[in-house]
Amino acid sequence: MASYDYIIVGAGSAGCVLATRLSEDANVSVLLIEAGGGKSMFVDMPAGIKVLYTSGRYNWRFWTEPQQHLDNRRIYIPRGKVIGGSSSINSMIAMRCNPWDYDSWASRGMPQWSFAAMLPYLRRIEDASLVAEPDNGTRGHTGPIKLSYGPRRPTAQAFVDSLLAAGLPENHGFNGPSQIGAGFYELTIANGKRSGSFKYLERAKGRPNLTILSNSHVRRINVERGGARGIVLVQNGREKTINCDREVLLTAGAIGSPQLLMLSGIGPADHMKSFGIKPVHDLPGVGENLQDHLDLAVRFESSQPTTLTPYMGLLRGGMAGARYILKGDGPAASQAVEAGAFWGPDRSSPLPEWQAHFANVLRNPPAGERIAHGFAVRVCQLRPQSRGTVRLRSGDPAVPPAIDPRLASERADLESLRDGTRDMCDMMMRGPLKNFIKRPLDAEVFGNLSEQEAFLRARAETVYHPVGTCRMGADDASVVDPSMKVRGVDGVRVIDGSVMPTLLSGNTNLPIMAIAEKIADELIHGESVSRDHPIAGEMLAHGRHAPSS
Repeated sequence: MASYDYIIVGAGSAGCVLATRLSEDANVSVLLIEAGGGKSMFVDMPAGIKVLYTSGRYNWRFWTEPQQHLDNRRIYIPRGKVIGGSSSINSMIAMRCNPWDYDSWASRGMPQWSFAAMLPYLRRIEDASLVAEPDNGTRGHTGPIKLSYGPRRPTAQAFVDSLLAAGLPENHGFNGPSQIGAGFYELTIANGKRSGSFKYLERAKGRPNLTILSNSHVRRINVERGGARGIVLVQNGREKTINCDREVLLTAGAIGSPQLLMLSGIGPADHMKSFGIKPVHDLPGVGENLQDHLDLAVRFESSQPTTLTPYMGLLRGGMAGARYILKGDGPAASQAVEAGAFWGPDRSSPLPEWQAHFANVLRNPPAGERIAHGFAVRVCQLRPQSRGTVRLRSGDPAVPPAIDPRLASERADLESLRDGTRDMCDMMMRGPLKNFIKRPLDAEVFGNLSEQEAFLRARAETVYHPVGTCRMGADDASVVDPSMKVRGVDGVRVIDGSVMPTLLSGNTNLPIMAIAEKIADELIHGESVSRDHPIAGEMLAHGRHAPSS
């Protein structure tokens, strides 16, 4: 029977990082398992997101339970099922988020997760040579994840200029000294190709001590005498058992990780018993604390031919794809989300309440309408109070879990998103962007409060940043301790977005990679690098930090 020192379940944002780092030691054997297959042209091509968003070949295509506070709609939750995980299908926004986010974790009795402690790992993952000016050591230049700026098309520039005219500061880099303001996003794109976590594996290519199994679905972790002994997977219809000599590292994401723990008998005992699963450890917090960013898209028809909307059609889209294959450039080398903003009702606060994504394309025009050119702005609320759950729907691993984020169950979330959307639209309509707007396609946004709220309940969704379902904490009620070890079970760690106690102020991909880098250091060296990074102190002193009140 095959045996490995480390078994990593899920070749996503965290799994690829861990596999690469742990296999640097030739004396350590590592198995990386992915339920999906290898990447393809659509993963490399930034515009391939149109295919990746809905294709079952690359995407788990989860749906929530009916959301009571959003007109009982089921909300789509795309999650990567491919080497690279969700970093292979996302919108490629490179975001560290706000130092306050990490320091709020540290204030919960976990000083090793402060921003100062995380900064070395945020630097380690990136090659910011194309986006960062000479700095004081806050940016990395040798990491596998290459960053760049996208094209600055006239519509996106007018969006930024409108926000500046309304009083937001210009932000020359959201990963720099301040997160607040309007500007252009850094992207995980290099030379026209996506730079996902699979870039880590390219550095590990050919290592005899690293084995990668794709198209292999892990059914459960084998737990005996209080510890993990291996896993059971299905590959090509055949069930296999693989032993583990050190640890099983669960990196299946905020949906997959709690599901697999419960399928393995680790979780709420009564819930698991109801599906015929024998509990090996009663851990009620598994699957609790689900959070995501509540989000709303507002659409506009453009009066000028400066958007990428025509390339959503088969003919123009096919021509753009052909050009990309031949030359590696053109419209298909862009993911269309070029610019954005972070801001709040208190313009002096360094901690934003809202984030905007400006999409220079109209992917979903109103039913029955043909829009030649259009664009959209997505506004999301960054610190939701609503909490939900991931629960089993069946004892069969092939059956998707029941996902209930209880979106907008806390009224404050809906009110915040309403206020942020109204504020954003007001800024857009008063500045240079108004010269590009032929008409709003969602007039309800400009109505009275009841009309706005009804529109939000009918149209709001998430921005696909689920976290929190295997919460990290210093308290006994947490699922994992600050070293990501599952409480009450030896030899199992969870290392992905599910461990985040609270959502970050922005896109979660890079922070998840940095978390994996940090835990890899602990596994390799017994500890991570210094908690007191001096450059982080400088950044906090320059006003990027907000008080943890």
